[in-house]
Amino acid sequence: MKLTVPHNWQSDLVDSIDLSCVDGFYGKLDTDILGGGRSSNLCTPVSRRMFEKEIAKIHKKGLKFNYLINSICLDNQELSRSMQRQLRELLDWLEDSSVDSVTLTLPYLSGFMKRNYPNFKLVVSTMAQIDTIDKAKFWEEMGVDTITLYEVNVNRDLKLLESIRKAVKCRLQLIANNGCLHNCPFTIYHSLLSSHASQKSHISKGFILEFYRVMCSYMRLKDPVNFLRADWIRPEDLSIYEDLGIDFIKIVNRGISTDGLRLMVKAYTEREYDGNLLDLLPKSSRNINFKKTGLRYLFRFFFHPRLVNIFKLPRIRESFSAIEDCVYIDNKKLDGFLFSLQDKNCSLRLCSDCYWCKGIADKVVRIDEKKISKAIPKMEELLEEFISGKLFQYPLDL
Repeated sequence: MKLTVPHNWQSDLVDSIDLSCVDGFYGKLDTDILGGGRSSNLCTPVSRRMFEKEIAKIHKKGLKFNYLINSICLDNQELSRSMQRQLRELLDWLEDSSVDSVTLTLPYLSGFMKRNYPNFKLVVSTMAQIDTIDKAKFWEEMGVDTITLYEVNVNRDLKLLESIRKAVKCRLQLIANNGCLHNCPFTIYHSLLSSHASQKSHISKGFILEFYRVMCSYMRLKDPVNFLRADWIRPEDLSIYEDLGIDFIKIVNRGISTDGLRLMVKAYTEREYDGNLLDLLPKSSRNINFKKTGLRYLFRFFFHPRLVNIFKLPRIRESFSAIEDCVYIDNKKLDGFLFSLQDKNCSLRLCSDCYWCKGIADKVVRIDEKKISKAIPKMEELLEEFISGKLFQYPLDL
């Protein structure tokens, strides 16, 4: 079982991480005609020249590169003359750049790629939400080479993973460290938000307000057991998934600094981590763009006075900063936790009717009550301004 690693377009990445268990890297331009799973303001800008240089460096190491075209919505433009022309221009360039595979979400693009660009290997994105045998079989029959299963619903269900593995011959991939909520209700909307906010021609121009991320963070802080209910896979449990026949473990995300990615790759390569499990999950403070304050960056993504009250935008960043390092999960105390869930029938009952994770959380989760007591009111105030609409209004509008 190999690792798939995000490329953050830092020139030191490929040469500074342990590649012994890495199959390849994945990434994309910060904005293109199709968009993808991360908004442009959270992705590192990269020129086509640098992109080509990094692909050559990756291939020199004997590794592969996967390009993401995994938007879940193209405003129906994929079935138009203009989009078809731009789509072919992008794919022709990717082919000339020796990209090995592409990750996609839309079934139409799967057929399009098989017919017009047969040299590319095809990977299905987690955003296609493949969490049943029938869905996996459908995509395999579409001719894809690898399926990234919907981690929100399948990572903890070993019997389901075993059944899917027996049903399909194509390769299977799981995301290990996204940390999404159990059966997260926001994934479709969040994926749409990110898809449009990374599309070159979209009216949003990369502008995004992370309401769903704020809501997710708030739900965790209000009830820290949600940190345990999330979909992460511990490095120590990789052998369990390997025995089930999972081919690849995917690490996220593309905005993380090289130091952060180095830590994650090391832990999953060595299959061990002694420390806070949340160190292995994406954090705002590790995002390369999170602390950017340059005028060019701010004007490109956030100076939209007709769309939002721009004077209130700093509060979103302040809210994410306030929740950093509020929670510590002792990874070494979680041995056996995955197996203990297998007879709990999590998909058939309410979490509130089962206190198993709550009991474990009381033993392994440490909370900085002082920080949380300050962070929660800030997040509640921010959410109220989202919902009331005040975030989008200036004083003269009232």
